[in-house]
Amino acid sequence: MLDATLPPGYLGAAHLHPQPLHLPLLPVRATCGFPSPAEDFYGSQDVLDLNQRVVRNPVATFYVEADTGTSMVEFGIFPGDTLVVDRSLTARPGDIVMVNWEGGFTVKQLRLRAGRFELHSGNPANAPIVVPEDVELDVWGVVTWSFRKQWGR
Repeated sequence: MLDATLPPGYLGAAHLHPQPLHLPLLPVRATCGFPSPAEDFYGSQDVLDLNQRVVRNPVATFYVEADTGTSMVEFGIFPGDTLVVDRSLTARPGDIVMVNWEGGFTVKQLRLRAGRFELHSGNPANAPIVVPEDVELDVWGVVTWSFRKQWGR
């Protein structure tokens, strides 16, 4: 049975005490232009645990899959991306937020103009949603990270 309080594409909550998954973290940044031959040897190797990097508050952090719409592409959110949503954060203007709007969940950028909240997509062809003064905006959480699969198979 579907739970109407959970967003579509809900992938689950972060665990309170996740098992560490330490993966090698190279001590350099990857150049996306011409590579430097000086980076051929890496002496020390740190580790990276994605949970430690992206989850600030495990009991309030959830994963959700972005739907097939493309209205947030200009903000770096593509269809099928996995979003990390933290419900413990207080949303501020400029944040990408997940809101419960008119009975459904949507991800938009929160803006404040003339004392009223607006929800903006990244696509300028889409008009912003102006939240009426008499409506309380239900911000479900703040999107803190997004992940995109690059490998096509």
